[in-house]
Amino acid sequence: MSKLLHGSVSGQLTRLTLPSIGGMLAIMVLNLTDTWYVSRLGTDELAAMGFTFSVVMIVGALAIGFSSGAASIITRALGAGNKALASRTASDGLVLTIVGTLMVSMVGYFSIDPLFRILGAEGHVLDLTRSYMQLWFLGAVAVIMPPVSDGCLRAAGDVVRPVIVMCCIALLNVILDPILIFGWGPFPALGIEGAALATIIARTCGMMASLYFLHFKHHLIDWRFPRIREMLRSWLEIIRLGIPAAITQALNPVAQGFYIRLAAGVGGAQAVAAMATGTRIEAFLLILAMAYAIAIIPFVGQNYGAAEHGRIQEARRISNRFALLYAGAALLILLPAARPVSKLFSADPEVIRLSTTYLLIAVLGMAGILVSMWMSQFLNVIGKPRPVMVINLTRVFAFVIPLSLLGSTLFGFTGLVAGLTLGNLCSGTLAYFTSRTALR
Repeated sequence: MSKLLHGSVSGQLTRLTLPSIGGMLAIMVLNLTDTWYVSRLGTDELAAMGFTFSVVMIVGALAIGFSSGAASIITRALGAGNKALASRTASDGLVLTIVGTLMVSMVGYFSIDPLFRILGAEGHVLDLTRSYMQLWFLGAVAVIMPPVSDGCLRAAGDVVRPVIVMCCIALLNVILDPILIFGWGPFPALGIEGAALATIIARTCGMMASLYFLHFKHHLIDWRFPRIREMLRSWLEIIRLGIPAAITQALNPVAQGFYIRLAAGVGGAQAVAAMATGTRIEAFLLILAMAYAIAIIPFVGQNYGAAEHGRIQEARRISNRFALLYAGAALLILLPAARPVSKLFSADPEVIRLSTTYLLIAVLGMAGILVSMWMSQFLNVIGKPRPVMVINLTRVFAFVIPLSLLGSTLFGFTGLVAGLTLGNLCSGTLAYFTSRTALR
């Protein structure tokens, strides 16, 4: 643990970032595998999977919140040498995850039909959606637990074992999907239910592995039953620190849904397809950025706990410079590659043109996205969630939504993307000055 308190700041951040790239790739493989195999079943099954995404993402925000809140406390406690607080928080966070997930799952299980009717599912598609989500809600604890326990591992500075866990989950999911969906060998063909079951089995194995590492490698599970008052106090602190991360996770699909609706209004199905293509390509470009965001947690938290504020300020300066370099590198990559890569996703000339337009304009705002993401991580880790809430709520409701609406009204699809880009740059500027004040 003390390794993060000494040595080169940039070197430590690099060491923590590189392993997490594998974890980000594993998550992308995991998300794509189910969709690809289910698409082989037919259009109705694929549509049913599409309806599940928004609900799964919102429930997943619960895991992000619990993980971020617990990690913030754990990493600062370890930096201060308080192993007892770290293990107590990890244990309370895991119990809170189980209790919270069971409550949400129970409500969700008995609300499937009205919930998905509101989202637009009906007829056979609703039946398929119900079949998937009934299984998913029953196994939700296993699905939600790995991100939380992996977050506790990363808070301890262990960025390698979470990658191993995620890669094993992705590999097992790839193996189980065709067996359970199509009925290979002695197994019956379960269709879309097989995709849900494969996810639950793979995540259960990942949950067991990450809990094993937490207990036997880092000794961060305290088996003693705490006093109820102490546990409730711990839960409230985890929730307080986790709310900004959970809201940010939930806001992303809200904002995305809004500007996709705008795209449909100004360019129809081709503009929507172009946005979908562009955001998928953009997600690949942001893999390293997401891995770096993970690296911030143990480094900043442990140095803050040890009162090494100079190292935190240096990390902040490095991060802001890195955001500019990262965005510049992405632009240099996309200038020659945006159009050829877009052709891999569509043969429609108009979709290719609009996707290329999206990528070449949106990349100009990438520095703002990165500064917002990374500075929010800095602030949340040191236990200051209120500025994080301001940054992310302002980004969506004061910058991105109004500017993209104005741009689409005045200049169509190009104006929509330009407004989105300007909104991200404004958000990055706000995050830069907010963090400079809050991290003093």
